[in-house]
Amino acid sequence: YDALGRGIAAMLVSDLSNLPEIRLVEREKLQAVLDEQQLQRSRAFDPATAVRTGRLLGAEYLLTGQLTAMRPDVRIDTRVVRVETGEIVRTAAVQGREDRFFQLQQRLARELVDALPVAVSPEALEQLRAQQERNRVEDARTMVAFSQGLARYDSRDYVGAVETLGPLYLRNPEVTVLRLTYEEAKRRSARAAGDAAREKVRAGLRGLLRK
Repeated sequence: YDALGRGIAAMLVSDLSNLPEIRLVEREKLQAVLDEQQLQRSRAFDPATAVRTGRLLGAEYLLTGQLTAMRPDVRIDTRVVRVETGEIVRTAAVQGREDRFFQLQQRLARELVDALPVAVSPEALEQLRAQQERNRVEDARTMVAFSQGLARYDSRDYVGAVETLGPLYLRNPEVTVLRLTYEEAKRRSARAAGDAAREKVRAGLRGLLRK
């Protein structure tokens, strides 16, 4: 489950992006800051690190978390940190069976909404529920595979991301965030292949000119 945090983050961003009361930092922007600071493990996120990362992102709050496998259960512990002060304003934990991962995702998203000092309308909560249904994944193993594809995507290995996400998408075509990630990985893979082909042509021309 080492890679699972990426998948959980992507799901939460996709789910909560439908709430007009909350503006989220794009996952790729967060990943760029994590790469810059060489922070890939949740244990690196003490409150001081969260404050520094949040400031670089221009965020008011930062969510950090840790997943623990207790087969057949998994447990997710989260903290909401106020960037300005470093104060932990809310902690939340959800636990459930690994083959009912969707229920954990639903409960976690709702816990996070309740943790933030914003008033969310009943209509927005219904939008959240509908978006969660579009991202329904029951099995933690599917989430692990999705997370592994995201890890390749984040490292700009778009071909590898397509290879990992493709079979997963074929088995789960109804999952919105999986479909969007797979389609974007395909676009970037094709673009990278085109750039490589053009560079090969340019290199050949340079060789001819030198001759």
